[in-house]
This record gives sequence, C-alpha cells and structure tokens, in this order.
Amino acid sequence: MELAENISAEELFSVSIDSLHFIRKAPCDLYRCNRSGEYVLFVAQHGDLVRPVIDRLQFHGTEHLYVRVEDSAFYSQLLRARLEDLVHNPNVDAAVKARAVQAACRDAMRRAFDDPRGPFIKHACDVIVPTVDLIVNNEQATKYLVRLTAFDHATYIHSTNVGIFGVALARLFFGSGRSHDMHNLGTGFFLHDLGKCRIPIEILNKPGPLTTEERLVINCHVEEGYNILAENGIITDEARTITLEHHEKDDGAGYPHGKLGADIHPYARICRLADIYEALTAERPYHQKRTSFEALKLMKDKEVTDVDQGLFAQFVRLFLG
Repeated sequence: MELAENISAEELFSVSIDSLHFIRKAPCDLYRCNRSGEYVLFVAQHGDLVRPVIDRLQFHGTEHLYVRVEDSAFYSQLLRARLEDLVHNPNVDAAVKARAVQAACRDAMRRAFDDPRGPFIKHACDVIVPTVDLIVNNEQATKYLVRLTAFDHATYIHSTNVGIFGVALARLFFGSGRSHDMHNLGTGFFLHDLGKCRIPIEILNKPGPLTTEERLVINCHVEEGYNILAENGIITDEARTITLEHHEKDDGAGYPHGKLGADIHPYARICRLADIYEALTAERPYHQKRTSFEALKLMKDKEVTDVDQGLFAQFVRLFLG
C-alpha cells in the first residue's frame, strides 16, 4: 500500500509520463498525486517502471509523476543520456525516436515556462541536445517530428514546435558543414519565447485585439527572455541573436530595435519564419488555426514578403513529402 509523504508541491517538479516511456528503471524516486492531493511514492530509485502500470495510470487520467527538486540535475543527466542512446541506436525506428524526443522536449519546455529557474532551464537545454542531433542526422525522424507537432496556444507547445522547425530549417539552409553550432542554435530556437513567462496570462490569451499598452507589454517578452537566459548563465551568441531579433522586420517596423534589412541576422530570420507559421497553424484565442497550405500561402503573399525567398523555399520543403 502506498503511503502519503509530507511533501509540498514546491519540493517537487512534474514529469510527463510520456517522457518515461523509453526508460526502464526509475532514475530517482518518483511520486504520484493521489485523489486526496497527497504525494505518494510511486516507484523508488532504480525500481522497475512497469509499462502496464504506467499505461493504466494514463488510462485513468494521470498525466504526470513527480520528482524531488533536489534530484532534478540527476534526473536531467540520466534522461539526456537515455535520449542520446536512443537517438544514436541504429536499431530503433525513426518514428520511435521522434516520439521520444518530442515528448521529452514538450515536458521540459512546459516546466521551464512554468518555473524559469536555473535547474529547469538547464534541464530543457539537456533535452534539446539529443533532439538537435536527431534532426541534424536523421531526415526520416525529422519528417516524423514535423508531422507530430501539436498545434495549441500554450506557449511551451509553441516553443517546442518553433524549436523543431527552426533546427530543421537551419539544417536545410546551412547544410551539413560545421560553421554553425547547431546545439547553440537549438537552444535559441526552443527558448526564443521564454520571456513570455513574465507576461500576464490575461494579456497572452486575450481573445480580442490588444490595446496599444497591452501590445507594448507583449513586446517586452523579447528582452525579458534575454534577461532570463543571461541571469541563468545560459546565454550564447546564437541565443542572444535569436531571442532579441526574431520579431525584427526588414522595413524597420519590427521590435525591439526596429532593425533594417541586412542588420537582421539569418538565425533570427529562420526563427521568425518558424514563429509565424506555428502561430498561424495553431488554435489561438484570437483566430482559428489554418491548414499548412493556407498558412504557407498567407506567409508568401503577405506575412514574409521581406524574407529571403530562398530561405522561404527551404522552409516550404519541410512540409513536402
């Protein structure tokens, strides 16, 4: 019989059950929340993660288990190691690899946006590494990842999708050379909107048009995202560029600095394409989602007329075949 422990929610962070499907042994003590709202030990460290038991939990509506915050670094390292083993194992199907990294990314991004403290942002960075490796080295898995994207207005899902699209486009556009650090680019693409965690939710999810004052508040997410990364020692040249420039436009009408034309870095242009496409194809409080064809046509005709058409053509390739 499971016994409740005197643990508060602040001492734990949640782990998506989906992200545990490829782990056979518990990396650390895992807890679940019972019907009384108490946390009980589900399986002790190194214990077997019995698949039928986990499947039964999911069937009855349990989406998350919990790990003590002090175990976060260890959990993060083990999860990254397991993902790297999976990604580089030639005997594992590309679709299985894609599902595993997507589940791990969505879980890590959700936690980073819910609580942007150092350990959780670091965990997101750890998960991004094998995800980038998979996109760079496995074209079939990348196609599965693009198809798996779930379009939802939640910021962490948006950021996961933009991360996947951004890395995939950078791989196509820059080729397989080593002149661009794809891991650093991945961090920038996945965490480009982290500053939105400091924007009031009622403004982020407002169903109607934003006032001028609300728009200015939204625009602050760019610099807030940079500040969060810098505060946690995670900023790189790539992340700085992507975070600060992904809303700039060639005509100077973008923000935060109104940059013009060639002053906008190609990394930011890639992120902007992915960002616009994801926003158009997601269900948002202020518009209905569009199909891929409708979104790409609208982008070409109206939204990204200022973008290098060669770059846009490569972006379109992601959704062919």
